[in-house]
Amino acid sequence: MRFAVLLLSSALLAAAFPGGAPQRLPLAPQRGSPQDLEIAGDVPGVAQGEKRFVRYADLVKLPQVTFTVRDDENFPPPVQLSGVPLDALLPALGIGGGKQLIAAICDDGYEGHYTGEYRAAHHPFLVLRIGGKEPANWPKGPDGKNYGPYLISHASFSPAFHVLAHKDQAQIPYGVVGLRFFDESAVLHQLLPPGAAVPAMQGYRIAQQNCLRCHREGDIGGTKSPFGWPQMALIAQGNPTAFGKYVVRPNSVNPEANMPANPEYDAATVAAITAYFRSFAPEEQK
Repeated sequence: MRFAVLLLSSALLAAAFPGGAPQRLPLAPQRGSPQDLEIAGDVPGVAQGEKRFVRYADLVKLPQVTFTVRDDENFPPPVQLSGVPLDALLPALGIGGGKQLIAAICDDGYEGHYTGEYRAAHHPFLVLRIGGKEPANWPKGPDGKNYGPYLISHASFSPAFHVLAHKDQAQIPYGVVGLRFFDESAVLHQLLPPGAAVPAMQGYRIAQQNCLRCHREGDIGGTKSPFGWPQMALIAQGNPTAFGKYVVRPNSVNPEANMPANPEYDAATVAAITAYFRSFAPEEQK
């Protein structure tokens, strides 16, 4: 067994909120501490474009789940992690109704993205304690960086899908400073490629999970890269060969590139990603 306890989403929610309705988290208008978690998006009581903040002291009042995790690449295994399931945060913030996509905003511009499908398959949780310790006593992360203010992990992770040579990837960001809540159907529609050609639709599935973490489209996506969807569309259209090489081995095109390589991507996978981004190029460029 690769972890201590495996709970399905209904059991996670039952464990998080035993005996009745969830406790509502108070939202402050300003950040009072670096440990306060930013909340934005489609949240009751938070106007569009505004932010609110949740104190760590209020988060730890919520019932938590605890797992011995053995396959989170941020940690040497095993490590005990405790926290609140992302699905349990929805009712605690008064969010109900339709599907929500949750974006985890990191201090370096990276974003993790959690659709309803992803949460149902992998049960991610916001980590509040590592080895039973609060953030002030957390160990250092990769390259000596702090894991905090927050991070997201799973009890265990097994890929739920494959698209060509791309397999479902764990969204396990650290340095999480905030969560933003989106109407999932609106966001996914925004990311759909114009037209419905098979390669572009395959590329859409890959880009939604991989590229969106560092590249931005509209009001969603990471800002770690200065190149958003429009810029990548132009590159994919104007120089598809260089675009494909960059996707697989960025440093072969730009020795100073910070983008992780994807050496497992074969020609068909690269073609699908290229077709996806080319579909967003202006008509006069196609």
